[in-house]
Amino acid sequence: MIKLVLTDMDETLLVDFHVPAVNREAIAKVRSRGVHVAAATGRSFDMVQEILAEMGTKDAPGEYSICFNGAAIYENSSARPLHYQALSYEQILEARAISDRYDLCFLAFTLDRIYMYHPSQSEIERKTRQKAAFSIETDMSLLKDAKVVKLALQSDVEEQLYAIGKKEAARFDALNIEVSYSSGRFLECTCKGVSKGSALRWLCDHLQMTTDEVMAIGDNFNDLEMLKAAGLGVCVGDGRAEVRQVADVVTKRGYREGAVAEALERFVLKEE
Repeated sequence: MIKLVLTDMDETLLVDFHVPAVNREAIAKVRSRGVHVAAATGRSFDMVQEILAEMGTKDAPGEYSICFNGAAIYENSSARPLHYQALSYEQILEARAISDRYDLCFLAFTLDRIYMYHPSQSEIERKTRQKAAFSIETDMSLLKDAKVVKLALQSDVEEQLYAIGKKEAARFDALNIEVSYSSGRFLECTCKGVSKGSALRWLCDHLQMTTDEVMAIGDNFNDLEMLKAAGLGVCVGDGRAEVRQVADVVTKRGYREGAVAEALERFVLKEE
């Protein structure tokens, strides 16, 4: 029996940065039956508050959010993380050096703010639409004592990021940095071993449940470990081919048509 549902946000739960009605209604039905529904996202906790409100889980005791691709886990009723893993200043500087080598926009995510270096216009516009707390900086020393839990190298050319990840794989590995990709525009860096999958296992321990009692829904490379760790891994119908191959189930609907609602109806509400 499914007791916990984890859902990715962008290109999975959200359409144009909002939760569509079909998904909101399905989430409400699932939660009314005592099933937890948690967001699992690369975003910071402050960036998901409006979305949590649309999900009906904002400020809700006993409901959780996995942020920064698993680097921090929050109970929604608290503004403080239950668990987080921060990168070292050395890791930050080395990742920035790699980003500069390819003339990319570089983002450092602390628990409550995004520091953007060498910004791209597209990323400024995106963070503004997302209502993110961000600033454009030049001084890296601002990050020396900050709790930086995720880094991102951003490019408007998706294929460039995969090429960089492959070319710099040995360097990232030597730095104990975990690399993933999301939204067709980010090469994301967290501490080695950190992923949405590791966060799923931590949350299961916290809630004293097994991974077999979890359904995870996603679409992209940063969702892979989460789908593998869950008892039931679901990929939305228009997710990445590589993710569809790993998933236990692929929805008939794409994310714009309510893939999350389909998964909840088929595998949680049907149980009732």
